[in-house]
Amino acid sequence: MLQELAAQTGATAWAIASLLFFLGMWLVITVQVFRTPDETLEARARLALEGDGGSPTESPSDAGTTA
Repeated sequence: MLQELAAQTGATAWAIASLLFFLGMWLVITVQVFRTPDETLEARARLALEGDGGSPTESPSDAGTTA
């Protein structure tokens, strides 16, 4: 019954197309990551640690309070 449903709806073609799309995107992303210079990757890795421009001594718990 499941095979008949898949044959009537074209689910097999959609499954193959989605797998090929996934593999294609995975290959593009993998090639892009390996071709990116190390300096760029290190700069992107530090983005989360840089903060929003506040003072370096300001703690995250003090950021939302006002005096």
